[in-house]
Amino acid sequence: MMLSACSLTRTDYERPTLPIPSQFRTPIDGTASGAAQEAGTSTAADAEIAPWWRAFRDPQLDSLIAQALAANPALALKALQSDRDALQAGLTNANRWPQFAANITGSKARALDGGQAAQRMNGQTQTTSGASVGISYEVDLWNKLAAQRDAASWQAAASAWERRAAALSLSSQVASLYWRVAYLNENVRSATEDLAAAERAVALVAARRRAGSVSALDPVQALQDRDALAGALAEWERLRDIARHSLANALGRPAQTRFTERDSLVVAQLPEVAPGLPASLLAQRPDLAAAETRVRARLADVDAARLSFYPSLTLTGTAQTTSESLSRLFANPVGTLAASIAMPFLQVQTARFTTALARNDYEQSVATFRNTLLTALVEVEDALSARERTTSQYTSLASAAALAQRAAELSEARYRAGDIDLQSWLDAQRLARQARRNAAQSRLAQIDATLSLVKALGGTLGNDG
Repeated sequence: MMLSACSLTRTDYERPTLPIPSQFRTPIDGTASGAAQEAGTSTAADAEIAPWWRAFRDPQLDSLIAQALAANPALALKALQSDRDALQAGLTNANRWPQFAANITGSKARALDGGQAAQRMNGQTQTTSGASVGISYEVDLWNKLAAQRDAASWQAAASAWERRAAALSLSSQVASLYWRVAYLNENVRSATEDLAAAERAVALVAARRRAGSVSALDPVQALQDRDALAGALAEWERLRDIARHSLANALGRPAQTRFTERDSLVVAQLPEVAPGLPASLLAQRPDLAAAETRVRARLADVDAARLSFYPSLTLTGTAQTTSESLSRLFANPVGTLAASIAMPFLQVQTARFTTALARNDYEQSVATFRNTLLTALVEVEDALSARERTTSQYTSLASAAALAQRAAELSEARYRAGDIDLQSWLDAQRLARQARRNAAQSRLAQIDATLSLVKALGGTLGNDG
């Protein structure tokens, strides 16, 4: 009967079906590919994420991410939650085996009056000692305990995957903040240089005004341009302070902590992306693996809930002894063997609703898994498109920035020669500044797109060999 129960009471797991393209940028045609069938089959045996950030070849970035993975409080909490679920799985598995209990008792009774009570006790005081040993074992007739063990084990595996997902998210966040600080440093330096140039322009215009070469409007325009640049510099410094604080917080450090920073994004080395990324790379996404593992945990919960209303057989055994003399404690042991059968299936309504609730939780986990998978596909496609577009955009904007800077230099020369008015020169400078900002912003977007792609693929760019 126990052997037949293995096949009759356990539900085989089948991954929820969902059409996935064999390669990204391939239309979904309603048929699942072979690569799609392999998605999500990784295990959580490797608790650490692959060091994807080394592809940037930046030792300082390597150091910061290592510090974050070691000291971030939120990640530490995820690790503790994962450890707790692993301990809970061990406890659930331990409950499948015989449970032992033992105790030793001792008591002393004294008659408070010296009369009949003392006579009944054969003296003023009476000492009693006792010991007992017991064993209890629930026979897993229908694999209910095994289903509970499986549910706890899959839950622990899902927590391990979630811990890995948190580590991947944290490493991506640290890299993004690191490069954002570099971007802001570049803008602060550029704004400082622009302010210094504006101060020189104010002095030049003032000298020309004293010489009577320009009208009173020119000094006002020069001062207005300088003050606007001073305000912009303050704003860039404010944004840099916020980014620095966020980076320190991600590393588990006080907000005032400072780290070695890059001054520009131009020197950033972006890793190459392997062409034709297969959908099977989604198997490396820890959040997707966690979602599917929870489906398996909820399926085991359905079995456990249903089987908990099957008849259960519990075997117990005890051995105990009592004596008024400690030396004769084991002179009259008594042994007891017992078996009890519980019939919870009589609770028809409770059984029906309990099983229905477990089934509903399972169906929710299936819907969550499907949603996570579709979201993963969207994130990869978005990141691939963003990286491609920002790469092309940055090339164009960097060229435009160089041309705008050249135009500003020529405008300055023409203004000094008296060929154009001050407003034309200031306009050329503004265009040059905006072009530099646009190029830097596009470079940051290109880096962020790469980081988003790494995260979307679970910590790889498909070129790991």
